[in-house]
Amino acid sequence: MSDQLKVLAVDQNTDALAALRRALNFADLEIVHEAGFGPVALTWARTLQPDVVLVATEEPLARSLGTIQTLAQGAPGWTVVALAARFEPELFRKAVLAGARDVVLRATTPADLRGALFGARRADLGQRTPVGYDPSAPAGTIVTVFGVKGGIGKTTMASNLAVALATETRRSVALVDLDLPFGDLAMVLDLKPERSVADALDPAVLNDPERLQAQLTPGPAGVRVLAAPLDPTAQLTIDGEQVATLLGRLAALHDFVVVDTPPGINEITAPAVDAAALALLVATPEVACLRRTQACLQLLQSWRYSQDKLKLVLNRTGSKTGVKDDEVEALVGYPVAWRIANDRTAANEAALGQSSVVTRPRSPLAVGVRDLARQVAGLPPARAPFWQLWSSRTAAMFA
Repeated sequence: MSDQLKVLAVDQNTDALAALRRALNFADLEIVHEAGFGPVALTWARTLQPDVVLVATEEPLARSLGTIQTLAQGAPGWTVVALAARFEPELFRKAVLAGARDVVLRATTPADLRGALFGARRADLGQRTPVGYDPSAPAGTIVTVFGVKGGIGKTTMASNLAVALATETRRSVALVDLDLPFGDLAMVLDLKPERSVADALDPAVLNDPERLQAQLTPGPAGVRVLAAPLDPTAQLTIDGEQVATLLGRLAALHDFVVVDTPPGINEITAPAVDAAALALLVATPEVACLRRTQACLQLLQSWRYSQDKLKLVLNRTGSKTGVKDDEVEALVGYPVAWRIANDRTAANEAALGQSSVVTRPRSPLAVGVRDLARQVAGLPPARAPFWQLWSSRTAAMFA
């Protein structure tokens, strides 16, 4: 153990971080960086290799405990210590079970806090042999949204899914517009980005987590958006390896990365699907779309994509297209994982730069996409609101 203790502080409260820096103003201790919760904390730990990662425990507690668990997995080269506002036996128990070596209180005197961090590090080094992490390994979940043709609501689905993931999980979400060169995610979310995918693909940016984060534009519900190039006439050459690298680096900084892609399977869509933990193939109940979707499914199955990864999402169900919703599975030869009801207002909202999940949370699209988001995140289904339960029961009584 060296004489200098390097500490990575994980906390999203700027005032608390400033107080922590003042408290730990010792010659033999340095706070080398500050990070938020989730994958970004792991990415900075992998990058800086601190001696101690000090993680604040705050509500929602699951966020802090999940970060501790992620940081403590395997045999990392750092020691994880939790920082609590007050003494709560249940919090201490959960933090230690998640992987924290010790739990210290914010009210601890600076000298005692320093001693606790050094003590936790010494105890950790005495019991296990640290090993390195693969700095390129992503920690977040990549969800790629794609389809065989334009006009099927793919971009609306991707943008609303990203917002729903952020609102339902309270975790970090990046939304990437790879529908090059004419992607319009920024427009449908009413954003005016200063940076784009073209800037993020600079190797110097890709290799610097802080610079990569700076290319994303803040969007609704805390979603961070990496827009398509601002000038659609700009020449942008991007290959499959660059797509995979970009998405992997973003997944190392966010809990979820939602990707919008160009129509069809091409040099951008294919690597985005390949990099994804979950690939959502969007289709509508129309004969032309379903024929192309069937061919696409056959191609992807020949590439050995499993049903666990490749999910069919039927959008605009209930549309009067001549194809009944219950006929779709037989027509394409593949199970429908999710059905999203037809919502005529969604297109108007997208044109106005609005997200249905935010502006009309009870709309058919918002309800369906929130359910999809919760299942993607591994959360139980949301309970129906009281008014909905009451109306359904009343209808049943008079049926």
